Amino acid sequence: MSKENYIFGMHPVMEAIKENKDIDKVLVQSDLRGPNVTELRKLLKDYKVSFQNLPLGRLNHMCKKPHQGVVAYLSPVEFQPYQEVLAKAYEAGKVPLLLILDHISDVGNFGAICRTAECTGVDGIIIPVKGSAQVNSEAIKRSAGALLKVNLCRERDLTAVMEDLQNSGLQVVACSEKTEDLLYDVDYTVPTAIVMGSEDNGITSHILKGADKTVAIPMLGEIESLNVSVSAGIILYEAVRQRRS
Repeated sequence: MSKENYIFGMHPVMEAIKENKDIDKVLVQSDLRGPNVTELRKLLKDYKVSFQNLPLGRLNHMCKKPHQGVVAYLSPVEFQPYQEVLAKAYEAGKVPLLLILDHISDVGNFGAICRTAECTGVDGIIIPVKGSAQVNSEAIKRSAGALLKVNLCRERDLTAVMEDLQNSGLQVVACSEKTEDLLYDVDYTVPTAIVMGSEDNGITSHILKGADKTVAIPMLGEIESLNVSVSAGIILYEAVRQRRS
């Protein structure tokens, strides 16, 4: 850890949460007990901050300072409310194009997808609070700096976000191999949110079920699937192609 990207100590971390600092993740000593810990865990829940319980030995290895069992990683990226991102796109006269990343956990894939999203003019990228790749200097490097340019949104409930986007006039298109419908058969010139699933499990079942359309990329060889960052590039550039026609 560099001193610029983390806060340590019970009260400094709690104050940072209350001040709505952009915190990527809080590490909490697993066996920590007491009223302050109860308050901290309530703050983490109320402010929708991602956290991880770790044994004291792991925390001591990661932070050499007197951390009191609590360390918070600060995000180098300022997260945006997706509603504001969508509103700004409409106000600018754009046809919104959003990207929902359903638990993309590999930092390399995450960075590559964000780079492609910036290149294709995606208005906002929505990730979950838990289960997503850490938004840190490594992710920024993997994105070639694109993470500093795109609107990144972090939400607790992706299903609720999807439903809200649908109510706001967007079609939700899930990219999955679990269909015979191809990505070329969808009209991306209308307001659209594209969903990409995790490397291991794909798109969560309830998100897949709730999507307006599920599309697949044609596979003509013997290998059954593509890397998720490659798949994201293919479908995003199909949207670009249609919108430029």
